[in-house]
Amino acid sequence: MSDIVKKQMQPKSKVSVLLSALEALAQHKKIRVLDYQFAQFIARFESQPLVVLAAALASYQSGQGHVCVFLNNNNLNTLFDIADYERQPLLLPVLEAANTTAGQWHHDMTKALSASCNVGENAPLMFTEHRLYLQRYWHFEQQISQFLTARATQLASVDIKSALSSLFAIDMGFCFRQLQLLKEQGLQLTNFCSDYFHLRDDIGVDNQLLAQYLANVDTQDELNELYQQFLPQQRIDWQQVAVAQASAAQFSVISGGPGTGKTTTVIKLLALLVQQASASQQQLSIELVAPTGKAAARLTESISGAMHRLNVDENVKSLIPTQASTIHRLLGVIAHRQDFKHNAANPLHVDVLIVDEASMIDISLMSRLLDAIAPHTKLVFLGDKDQLSSVEAGSVFADICQGVAKGPNYSAKTQQWLSAQTGFAIHEVCAQQTQSTVIDDCLCLLQKSYRFNEKSGIGVLAKAVNHSDIRALKAVWSQGFNDIALHTQEKPQKAVVTLASLGYQDFLNKAHVIKHETEVTALLETFGQFQLLSPTRNGPLGIDKLNEKIEQQLAKHQLIALNQGQWYVGRPIMITSNDHSLQLFNGDIGIVLPPLGDERQLAQNRVYFKMADGSLKSFLPSRLPSHDTVYAMTIHKSQGSEFDNVVIAIPDSWSPILTKELLYTGITRAKKSVEIFSNAGVLQKMALEQTKRFSGLSSLLAGTNNHGL
Repeated sequence: MSDIVKKQMQPKSKVSVLLSALEALAQHKKIRVLDYQFAQFIARFESQPLVVLAAALASYQSGQGHVCVFLNNNNLNTLFDIADYERQPLLLPVLEAANTTAGQWHHDMTKALSASCNVGENAPLMFTEHRLYLQRYWHFEQQISQFLTARATQLASVDIKSALSSLFAIDMGFCFRQLQLLKEQGLQLTNFCSDYFHLRDDIGVDNQLLAQYLANVDTQDELNELYQQFLPQQRIDWQQVAVAQASAAQFSVISGGPGTGKTTTVIKLLALLVQQASASQQQLSIELVAPTGKAAARLTESISGAMHRLNVDENVKSLIPTQASTIHRLLGVIAHRQDFKHNAANPLHVDVLIVDEASMIDISLMSRLLDAIAPHTKLVFLGDKDQLSSVEAGSVFADICQGVAKGPNYSAKTQQWLSAQTGFAIHEVCAQQTQSTVIDDCLCLLQKSYRFNEKSGIGVLAKAVNHSDIRALKAVWSQGFNDIALHTQEKPQKAVVTLASLGYQDFLNKAHVIKHETEVTALLETFGQFQLLSPTRNGPLGIDKLNEKIEQQLAKHQLIALNQGQWYVGRPIMITSNDHSLQLFNGDIGIVLPPLGDERQLAQNRVYFKMADGSLKSFLPSRLPSHDTVYAMTIHKSQGSEFDNVVIAIPDSWSPILTKELLYTGITRAKKSVEIFSNAGVLQKMALEQTKRFSGLSSLLAGTNNHGL
């Protein structure tokens, strides 16, 4: 009998049986083909089926956004997204092939991983403290932790009291004008002192009595006299605290929700740093970056718009950059490779690096960015810790911000220094948490929203969702707010499409009369006045179907001409992949228009984009990277953007992707109004569902905060 026949007659090994079971999972789309293929690769060097299963599990979980797998507290059916394993025929063969059971698998897998040569610092897998990693993610996490821990000890106690007083001096003329405006509009004055004088909420001031007094204030001098009655210890301006803290730290994080003034804070920080450098006859190299081209363009606009409000000399303003770029462009993309030109061996030549929308940065890009930071570079992250995490694996920004979950938690020495510089009673407003992290002194949370007040339904709604406060969420719709609405009718697709068609009417009318390139910027701004958002691509309220239905509705009302083909005038598109040669990036929005300016002699319509540097550029449709029509976009894709008016269409059926972070992010894209189409039960469940991204970074950063200033 030949060796081949003998081999065929031999019973299959446990690993082979396991691979067959994993292949079945892949065919039923319970795991990715990539996960199965990685298990196949490990099986070439591994005879223990549980280790091969662990490889598939680690790969699958990375695809779900997790950095690692916790083997001590998860059910295998949950990890593989298979409900009810006892009645699930797909999972049982996997367990049988791995020679384990549903109740025993994590114990058996832990034992197998501990004994495997495919696990370790130089192996494909890493297993430590009940956490299972793909090797590269473990290295990324270690590198990020080491960088942050080292930077957290580099705090300098410089005297900046005079500079802070100047930068944050109350503009009493502005305050008086705002007071007069509120009176003319008949609005309440109860929060005026809190908003404009930064009075603390816990000092026992009678806001109603203050409002009565303010109603009789007729001159700026009278308002100034009122301001002088309050001691610095009775006030707290978190923007000023953040500037002071960031000026002293080599690494700092400024987190805050919409309207809390992150841009205002960072521009005052840059002014302070420029002034300090000028006093030492030095000139700083400053870079502003964001994860996407869209976010970079928005940062450019925000910084430019805030510059005129900065109370410093013009020569100081001239040294503050207003142009932002993408992280990829800063690091220097190498064609067809994942590496960048700038790394540990070739660090960035930057003195101050400001990174906006840091919550969008995944663990891989974060690791590569930190790897390229020179020892002397001051690094500042801006972002909202409560927003969605990155699309790719990791929740790095949220892990970093764990220390300010309940407010700032500065060490005693840092509190003393901040109090000395600002005059505020920092020790009275710190969270006084029992748990701390090694980077607590590097974190600042902006807690006052200047966009949304008690008259703002958007602010109240966002707060209710963010705090998972179901009682507040139920009550908000009946409180008379005119900037929010909830629609709960069954099968709402038609209503959503009709509302969206009306929302884009003004934009499309303007698109058809554009004659000059100078008008395109205004047209793009008009498009930003309205946006339809959805959590999903598929289903009746997914963006694919909504975009199709909206196009049909717009064509029916002759707002677009589908007989021109897919590149009809007015079609809005979103880029869905990066093209560094064209400087077009995932999330960039363009509008199809007829040739304008010097290109009028051309017959083919072109697509116009506002680039990251603020300039306009047009492209032939055939040159564009992958893209989608974007009357409706996913909430994930809306990160880094703001729109005047937002409509959110949420599916009636429950899905694990429907979380409070997703809902909060969608709501806070709106500046003026938000309308939600949703089943009330689904909406409430979303507010209770918190995104879980497993990683070990928060544990690595946990420790005793005793370094101080």
